[in-house]
Amino acid sequence: MRVVRGDVARRALSIGWPLVVADSALSIAWIVDTYFVGGLGSESIAAVGAAGYLIWLYMVFSTLVYMGVLVILGQAIGSGNRGLVERAAGEGLTLSILLSIVVCAAAFAASRQLLGMLAPEVDQLAWEYLSVSLLTVALHYVTILYDAVFRALGKTMPILYSSGVFTLANTALDPILIYGRLGAPALGVEGAAWASVAASLLGLLVLVYLSRYLDVALRPLRPTSVSRSILALGFPSMVERVVFVVGNVVYLGSVSRCGADALAAHTIGVRIESLAFLPLFSIATASGVMVGWEVGAGRIAESKSTGWELIKLSSLIGLVVGAALALGGWLVTPIFTGDPRVAWLAALYLAIAGLTEPLLGVVMVAGQIIRNAGDTRTPTLVNLGSLYILRVIPAYLLPGLMPMGLCVLGAWLAMGIDIVGRAAAIVFIYLRYYTRLARRVA
Repeated sequence: MRVVRGDVARRALSIGWPLVVADSALSIAWIVDTYFVGGLGSESIAAVGAAGYLIWLYMVFSTLVYMGVLVILGQAIGSGNRGLVERAAGEGLTLSILLSIVVCAAAFAASRQLLGMLAPEVDQLAWEYLSVSLLTVALHYVTILYDAVFRALGKTMPILYSSGVFTLANTALDPILIYGRLGAPALGVEGAAWASVAASLLGLLVLVYLSRYLDVALRPLRPTSVSRSILALGFPSMVERVVFVVGNVVYLGSVSRCGADALAAHTIGVRIESLAFLPLFSIATASGVMVGWEVGAGRIAESKSTGWELIKLSSLIGLVVGAALALGGWLVTPIFTGDPRVAWLAALYLAIAGLTEPLLGVVMVAGQIIRNAGDTRTPTLVNLGSLYILRVIPAYLLPGLMPMGLCVLGAWLAMGIDIVGRAAAIVFIYLRYYTRLARRVA
């Protein structure tokens, strides 16, 4: 019996497979950083992990422009409105540059205090890593705009090339700058941050160069009413991502209460799991693009049918990825730490995460489909409600009920409860209300 329509699966995979490799860049960079920083000790791993959550927070403000541009471009391409494609891309670039300046200035002023609250045991090391990484954050805002344009056009190979350059550069520079090889100074965790800055700049330059071959003239344009539409569409998604990351930072607090070993294990587990996210992120992007084209062309009923096939595809991919995490974690985690207890806890995290991976795929793809169909509010409400009610609150209650030495297990179980609840809610909404939520915006 056929589970997923072959034509839909082939189209999604043809758009998505370069993104699996391309989107791996940041995840691989974090894993490489964790691997090389691991030689400095568990405190350094914990510091990079704590800083990483704030870096994630600062980067998600880019969603304000990214999501609006992605939705408008997708539907404008579907309707054949070339003028709007160029306008949205150019104004989006201007907005991204301005937003990066504001966010990075605010982040520099606030991060020292935030790290003191989040990870007081390693706040100085975390600041050394994060203060330099703000340059990577600034570059991200421009890179993500180019990324949105290439994705909306269905041209994903340039993103692959850019990410390949980024990954190779970061991997080569990490040991040189962290440990002072080839005559360079030994900078420790700060060296890992400088490696990412240099790699990010090279990756952006590749996208800028390859954008010359697009049918769209990508240059900064003065904001008009199109910018208002970009911001209006992107605002709910930005609020979702920001509040979601804040919730995860609060959630991290429940992990850090269980000790430095638990925080180090959580950091290793999340970095490894971030690679497992990649096929799901890529299918989510491809799904949004495909559905956006159909909605832009006015084919709402067809877009719902296509979307459901893509949701089923994501659950199958999540099943394979989840099995790899649950079974392979016990072999992989000792590579990142010499502490057997930290490695064991990290493998336990991956086993729990692996069980919920098929449902996580459903959440990611269904939410992206609804966003690209023109409704960016509903996924926001579902994700935030589930995060705070089903994850954050239980994460502060369950650890006290766990066996001695397994305090952090309570926080990780809360994560699983959240994903199950979110998947149930988003599937119900999709099946029942999709045709009411979908609308043309271009």
